[in-house]
Amino acid sequence: MRFYYFSLFSWMVYAVYGLIAIALISLLWTKLLKLKLRNPGYWILTAVALVAPWSEELWISYNFDQLCRKDAGIVINKTIEVDGFYDDTTHWWRQLKESSKYTFVESRDSADGTYWRVERDGDQVRHFRIEKPTARYQYKRGDNHTPVAHEIKRFENTVVDSQTGDVLGRYTNYRRGPYWFFISLGAPTIPCEEAEAGVRKHGTLSVFALTLKPSK
Repeated sequence: MRFYYFSLFSWMVYAVYGLIAIALISLLWTKLLKLKLRNPGYWILTAVALVAPWSEELWISYNFDQLCRKDAGIVINKTIEVDGFYDDTTHWWRQLKESSKYTFVESRDSADGTYWRVERDGDQVRHFRIEKPTARYQYKRGDNHTPVAHEIKRFENTVVDSQTGDVLGRYTNYRRGPYWFFISLGAPTIPCEEAEAGVRKHGTLSVFALTLKPSK
């Protein structure tokens, strides 16, 4: 299982909680119930109180591990050769390098929603605005940030044939959040890549590059 980060502040919160829990249980046991502290029930109750805060972390970690092992990573259903594709995940019209082997790439500017096309014209690369995507094959984000369990969200990118609706390739990942008493300057999510070496290996490759091969 992949546990969340531990911080000094978290341990301090847990220590305060532990001291308060022990004090309250001791008062309950000796003053209200009029029982001795050497009674086994007292130690069982104290142990349960000290372990209880970690139950959420164990539950999140277990579910996260199961989801990562189940279907996180890349699945390629079909590989084809293409001149180009539509990318709805980034701004290729700004970022396409001269070394790219695709003839063209279309994309959407998330800032204003406009569509752009960058294409190779001999030794030159030019980009221009278009009304809408024309590429048959599209690299798209799925229904990302979807909660699938407590403190766990699903992320997905797909390569789709817009004419048939077939999913040619899919990249799935999960990210988990912290336990309730985690305190730090930030609370980053942990993706499956950090939890599973195998997923990390496949996740370093873009699903579009494995699915859509540049035409020769």
